[in-house]
Amino acid sequence: MNVVARWTESIRERLRRPQLPLDAESHLRAAVDWLFRAQDAASDRGMPHGYLIGKGWMRSTPEATGCVIPTLLNWGQTARVAEAKDRALEMADWLLSTQLAGGAVPGRAGTPAAFDTGQAIFGWLGAHRESGKSLYLEGAKRAGDWLIGALDDDGTWCNQAGSSGVGRVSDVRVAWALLELARVSGDDRYAAPMPHFLTWALEQEKDEEGWFEGKALGVTGAPILQGIAYTAQGLLESGMLLGYPEYIGAAERIAHALAQHAGSDGRMPGSFQRGWLPEDDSACLAGMAQMSVVWQRLQAMEEIVVEEDEGLRLLMAANRVNVFLMRTQDCVSRNGGLRGGIRGSFPVSRNHTRWLVSTWSTKVFIDALMEEVPRAKLPYRY
Repeated sequence: MNVVARWTESIRERLRRPQLPLDAESHLRAAVDWLFRAQDAASDRGMPHGYLIGKGWMRSTPEATGCVIPTLLNWGQTARVAEAKDRALEMADWLLSTQLAGGAVPGRAGTPAAFDTGQAIFGWLGAHRESGKSLYLEGAKRAGDWLIGALDDDGTWCNQAGSSGVGRVSDVRVAWALLELARVSGDDRYAAPMPHFLTWALEQEKDEEGWFEGKALGVTGAPILQGIAYTAQGLLESGMLLGYPEYIGAAERIAHALAQHAGSDGRMPGSFQRGWLPEDDSACLAGMAQMSVVWQRLQAMEEIVVEEDEGLRLLMAANRVNVFLMRTQDCVSRNGGLRGGIRGSFPVSRNHTRWLVSTWSTKVFIDALMEEVPRAKLPYRY
């Protein structure tokens, strides 16, 4: 570990004048270029977990690779960049090479992981739609078969990697992946157990305030914004696919509670105590970008869910957050691991992803800004 590099970047971050936002397209291109460099840094053509300041590019992971594929496909179609599709399909091929015999993909510990397998399904479904090749859909179905078989007696994935023997509400993102797989494949087996899991998830909500204790999100102590955002997005999109307003309503409660914490400059706390009391003054940039996506999605659905003034409030929160994210994006560094990527936290030395320029943060930042593109018809919302 290069401690000097970390110290230098921390000082540089504090002394650097806040960057005035450029136009959104310039920020988008800088972030996409970072993803391209990340893939080029990986000899296997997968997607690294991120760039760790003081150590360099991390190894490719199925989780990071699966989540980036749909985002690159969206960019390729919207910006008419054929290279983005080519790169996404290379990633999908590498992802197939990581699939275990039972259908799962390994987490960072090397063991089968439910959350990571859900991310892989999203990647393969995007690759299948773009290429028409059945091998990607077959990979997604093998993953779906494993996920259904891995459900525990209570209908959750409580004994999978990272779950610590307790079901996690944030696995609604996995439920969303299975529901999308059922829609694309026409096989209802993948959707059938999901209402039971989603009902269990709603039962973890406290006092109908959109609040879930840290234990329900897989953490001890104060829930981190990223886990809360996973939950909001998964409930929203699952509710849309199933046509269940109670799931959408839970996502809306989370969205409105968090919109009140998007400050005038767009900055949000990184974690919360019960009652939505801020716990951490550092910003969780990935969670902020995800909530921007959720707010914009809800605002676009205002005729179904959100009243006009409420939708405007959500949209304004998303716009403020997007501006803050653009100002934290380093677009001038000569270091290709820093330039254009989005950090896990701000300051970079804080929060649960310290010293990391994060693939996930960069992916959802691109998603959030692309939601703002006028008349953009994004084929993938995951």
